[in-house]
Amino acid sequence: MSVVPCIVWTLFIFYIYKKLDKEDIISFLKKWSSPFITYIFTIAFGLYFIINAFITVKFTVIWAKANYTHDIPNIVVVSLFTFICIFASYKGIRTISTLALLFLPVVSFFGIFVGLGNTSNKNYELLFPILESGYRHTLNGMLYTSAGYLEIIVFLFLTPYLKNKLKAKWLLLVGIILIMLTLGPLMGAIAEFGSVEAVKMRNPAYEQWKLLRFGYYITRLDFLSIFQWLSGAMIRISLCLFIGYKLISNSKHQKWILLSLYLLIVIGTLIHWDATSFLNFIYKYFFPISSLFLLSAAIILLFLVFKKGKGKGETL
Repeated sequence: MSVVPCIVWTLFIFYIYKKLDKEDIISFLKKWSSPFITYIFTIAFGLYFIINAFITVKFTVIWAKANYTHDIPNIVVVSLFTFICIFASYKGIRTISTLALLFLPVVSFFGIFVGLGNTSNKNYELLFPILESGYRHTLNGMLYTSAGYLEIIVFLFLTPYLKNKLKAKWLLLVGIILIMLTLGPLMGAIAEFGSVEAVKMRNPAYEQWKLLRFGYYITRLDFLSIFQWLSGAMIRISLCLFIGYKLISNSKHQKWILLSLYLLIVIGTLIHWDATSFLNFIYKYFFPISSLFLLSAAIILLFLVFKKGKGKGETL
């Protein structure tokens, strides 16, 4: 049911993108809104991307600690991982996009591999009935699955770096890939473990790898999921901090700001925050608030786009 909101949101973002006419959001706001609104947008989105990067790093460290880095100090794990992210952010959007292009086919292949490999362990009857617990639980699930789709708005910050105009079919393709990457592991977890057990798991997609067997002698292929997780996390973190750095930095030569942001994230990650309370914070506060923020920002942008279309020169 979350497929329809994703497609609608993707087309909505594409409409705003066309009206921006190759301008990023901040440049557009400087022309069609007051300096105060531009400042609020800049700070709000800067904080959003920085917090997003922090949560990704923290979640990655918690996941790694629970699965394969039991005896390694957190500072070693965080430092090594963020060093790679710093390199990508420092090199810029070209390096990040190249890495994403290289990682995506491999990650997609692994996803298809684990999905097809676990076919014998799946019982798709467990997916039904859909509204067994009432429509409220279904709508609540749609809220959380759709929260990730809202991040397609990040394309509006990348317009200055696009050589050619973005076409609707390519943005829809991105939306479809996001749907597959979200619903595939979700449906697989329910079909393999059942809804009762799947909801208890922190990372059901990772647990599916533990069931995978390749022949009779080859088992425990879950080490392949490490590449899946870390590659996605690296792209997400480096891109978020690249955009966040660009938003809060007015000078191209202030690279120390980028290093300072990474240092703050490393320090914040090393501060003790148990996994249970951290996940509760994400589900109860971060996802709902970030979704509301992105929706509100998109509505304001739509209003300014209409204002631009009417050719009014006065600012808000």
